[in-house]
Amino acid sequence: MLALDQVIRRNDYFLRRRDLLARGFGDHQIRQELGAGRIFRVRHGWYSVPDAPESAILAVRVGGKLTSISALETYGLRVPNRGAIHVSVRASASRLRNPQHRRERLRGRDPVRIHWNDRPSGGGTVWRASIADALLVVLNTESREIAVACCSAAMRHKKLSWPELDAIFQRAQSRVKCWRGLVSALDDSHGETFTRLWFMDAGIQFEQQAQIRGVGQLDFKVGPHSYVEVDGRQHDPAWTGEGESNWEKDLDRRTTMAIRGDRVEHYSYLLLYTQWPRVLAAIQRMIADDLATTSLRLRHPYRPSAFRKRRSSARKALW
Repeated sequence: MLALDQVIRRNDYFLRRRDLLARGFGDHQIRQELGAGRIFRVRHGWYSVPDAPESAILAVRVGGKLTSISALETYGLRVPNRGAIHVSVRASASRLRNPQHRRERLRGRDPVRIHWNDRPSGGGTVWRASIADALLVVLNTESREIAVACCSAAMRHKKLSWPELDAIFQRAQSRVKCWRGLVSALDDSHGETFTRLWFMDAGIQFEQQAQIRGVGQLDFKVGPHSYVEVDGRQHDPAWTGEGESNWEKDLDRRTTMAIRGDRVEHYSYLLLYTQWPRVLAAIQRMIADDLATTSLRLRHPYRPSAFRKRRSSARKALW
């Protein structure tokens, strides 16, 4: 017979007292495991193990399951997160609890966003909604940028098929159905999704995930010799997360592009999200300069050897 904590792990980290009793565990065994710290009481009648996902513990303690952005994160999708956890509860639910204190009632100032659900969910687990149900909540409650970013992330990582995504949009509110055509599996991050949508709003023509020989992929090509990269925190020289920083790699790629006569501008999420008008003005200026320079190059092609000869002749003239 498996140990009590192993049974809980095999049942997706959470079981009710009545489920444990039905599996042959008595109250005495439950108290022993609680005393040893191998399990703990999440809320009245619910038990879990210390290594359960933290966000899952918070949702079950509140009295529901993770949904929306919070659920999508647990499936490994890189989606925007603004701090609060999203919890789906039944329309008839009561006695919702503070996510940090199971004996305290949920208050309006607690970092929890409740989504009341009046119909049974289609899949998922006891602590999180399915990807389809989570995306439906996102579509109905979030902005265009966040909703499209979440859908694009699901398609990028092949969590859904395109027909399955179509079915989700069919269930969504009518005001968001037009966003279906904005979803792209080419977006490698929510920063790229936001930038792509804002480029479209500004009328900027672009090629996404442009492949450059000797360099690799660049996020956006916006002019004949102009490119834009959207950088997450792993591109910072002080990055201490998983994997190495991409800072040196970015410098090497930028040097290669400069030798080719190309220009690459890098923008962080913080700059994009807080100062987009300035970023847009900089990109538009870069494109304008690129077009002017390209026109000049067509009339006067750059020849390094000829340039060196002219510079040498100019120096001799000075002497």
